[in-house]
Amino acid sequence: MSFVPPSWDAANGHYVINLLPAFADKVRTVIKKDTNGSTVFNDNDAVENFTDMVITNLIDEGSSGNWFAKLPSHEQLVKRVRHSFKSLASHDDNSASLTTLLLTPKVVTFLWTPSFVASSSVPQISFEDSDSEGSSEGDEVEISESALPPVELVDDAQETQEQYLLTRLRAARARVEAEQIRMQYFEATGRMPPDSEDEDE
Repeated sequence: MSFVPPSWDAANGHYVINLLPAFADKVRTVIKKDTNGSTVFNDNDAVENFTDMVITNLIDEGSSGNWFAKLPSHEQLVKRVRHSFKSLASHDDNSASLTTLLLTPKVVTFLWTPSFVASSSVPQISFEDSDSEGSSEGDEVEISESALPPVELVDDAQETQEQYLLTRLRAARARVEAEQIRMQYFEATGRMPPDSEDEDE
């Protein structure tokens, strides 16, 4: 259960649905005062998530408790949601919990109650100090410049390409020399030398 069953407020013309304390404590978000002194939410995404959750629970409990003449859809109710504060936040207030819903045929008002929550209850974001003592101290290591002379880097791919071209050049030269020897043999003997690779060697 998340809500107290609705009661009709004839003077103001709306239904009042209070949240049970255990549920209200879960629906709590950070607030602040803007430059005009108005109370505003610090995290609108969190408020949207809470709105979605509260409307879902409201429809579920309203359906089982037969609160509605015609069960509204989630989308219908979300479109009618308006947020308001029971009072302006004081200088110390840093949080607000949803305590009451006010329903009319056109509007669902979420009534938030500002309060102060000690910092131990609302964890603050903190980063490790790199200068402080602890395990993080050994993470950064200073590397001094080397006194050794610089070494020229050789591109392996380029070196391999050069070796390949040299090998092809040597092979081409060997073929030319072999052909010259064959011609000399022909001129001397009047016949072409045999094509046997063994004899050529």
